[in-house]
Amino acid sequence: MNTFLFKNLLRSLLFIAISTATTFVRAQAKDQDMPAKAGQHVLVSVGINLPLGEFSTTHLIGAGVDCSPAANWFGLLKTKKIAFTYNGGAACYVGKRETASGYSYKYPGFIFIHALGGILYNPVKKASLSLLAGPALGIYNGNTRFNIGSKLEAAYLISNKIRIGPGIIMMKEPGTNAIWSAALKTTMLL
Repeated sequence: MNTFLFKNLLRSLLFIAISTATTFVRAQAKDQDMPAKAGQHVLVSVGINLPLGEFSTTHLIGAGVDCSPAANWFGLLKTKKIAFTYNGGAACYVGKRETASGYSYKYPGFIFIHALGGILYNPVKKASLSLLAGPALGIYNGNTRFNIGSKLEAAYLISNKIRIGPGIIMMKEPGTNAIWSAALKTTMLL
């Protein structure tokens, strides 16, 4: 992996880890001070991303983390089933190694940082669907480019604070074909 890309990856992951830890500490302090209400919590998701199509020919697997408001957590939407939501996070993909004409080559890693907004739909109390889109940055081989991203995700509540579900992610840089990734993620209410 390119040294520049590796350093940016470490910085991004460190920033996300510190932000998540700070959010967790704040959420814990609020839990002790007052009863839980909508908007006092945050949802933190971690997951595995599998590149699809053309993207799978150059990259093996990815890992992602993102945060979103918990105001639309299951059961909090009492009078409506549809709400606006937003989400921010990052995903890192590992490049494949290949040999061509006797020479070995490793594709650089790809980092996708996004800030998306959209609609959340709770068709039943323990399940939700969300469709989000918005601006993003793609970092590949030391170059940072503006991207457009979107996600279609489903989730199922398996406990009071944990949900799991699949999703599909589209990443598009102007002037190139869209790249796709399937995701399986776990979300925790903090």
